[in-house]
Amino acid sequence: MDLKKVILFAGILFFSFSSQAQRRLWDGEYNRLGLQGGVNHFNIITDELQVTSKTSWTAGFTTRASFYNNWQFVYGINFYDFRVDIDGRQKIEETAATKPIEYNMIGVQGNFFASYKLIDHYLSIEAGPVVQVNGKLEARQDKELYYVGNYNITATDLENVSTFNFNLAIGLSGGWESIKLWAQYQYGLNNFLKGLEDENLQETDSSVPSFKGNMSIIAGGVTFYL
Repeated sequence: MDLKKVILFAGILFFSFSSQAQRRLWDGEYNRLGLQGGVNHFNIITDELQVTSKTSWTAGFTTRASFYNNWQFVYGINFYDFRVDIDGRQKIEETAATKPIEYNMIGVQGNFFASYKLIDHYLSIEAGPVVQVNGKLEARQDKELYYVGNYNITATDLENVSTFNFNLAIGLSGGWESIKLWAQYQYGLNNFLKGLEDENLQETDSSVPSFKGNMSIIAGGVTFYL
């Protein structure tokens, strides 16, 4: 999926969430739209590749609405720039020195969390599902022809990862009604590398396995409520 489709999906989610916020779906004591930004630490948990997690940015908007007693709903949309290094080598010989191949991927997430107020509006714990749509896992241009790990496949052969992904998230948020700090951990439920099965990589190198990997995301930032 290219960047245009990711942006289109984000637009659909934006208008959907905005309309729900305007209708005041949960007519409780607290219903506010917020703008947020922060950082994410992205990793791919896999046994077949040597992956090094990296940090980049995230930004989006969220709505927090009262539901019942100490329960709230948190729903929104966030844009992510994911970055990761995968070990590779410049020459085809397996004895060549390994070097990191830099990858990045643009994604958009829609989340719907249940939130429980531990200390009034000052501290909450939240958890729930995340739907992610992302583009390709793109290698840096000057390393596109590097070979990956000990396999005779190039860096670009890993680009077509799964486009639709489903994660579970748990996190904490704390602060005041108009500004909150938040931290969150996400784990990918599906095989993020499943899209590589359609690339017929075993025809290039018979030692290539059926790649399996799950996303791991640590994110944090600040939200300003309007």
